[in-house]
Amino acid sequence: MMLTQKPLLPTDMGTFIYFGSTWIGTSSSTTPPTFSHDMWNQHDASLCLLPRSSNIAEGWHYGLNPMLSCSKPTLWKFLDAPKAEQALTDLKLTRRQLRQSSEPRATQSQVGQILSEPADDY
Repeated sequence: MMLTQKPLLPTDMGTFIYFGSTWIGTSSSTTPPTFSHDMWNQHDASLCLLPRSSNIAEGWHYGLNPMLSCSKPTLWKFLDAPKAEQALTDLKLTRRQLRQSSEPRATQSQVGQILSEPADDY
């Protein structure tokens, strides 16, 4: 029985054409890509130690859903959710101030510095 090897590139070039014209741009075309490189390229954000994703917003939305506990909340229920979140945040900050952990966790800037070192060498 002979194993057939899958081709490295898809046979449908439409995907490559779409990706190139939408995100990268082509050298043969004078038309710029639909989305500029500055909009989606995160290299500079890594060098400036900025967040490189929208995980913060996604995490907040993920935490908001259980507070609302329904798909279509009333206006009053929706307005109470940030108040409850603020009370929870205040409680966490107070606990952190009282505890003063003996093992400090790496901050976002420390993690960014570690990740940016290979980018500096590139």
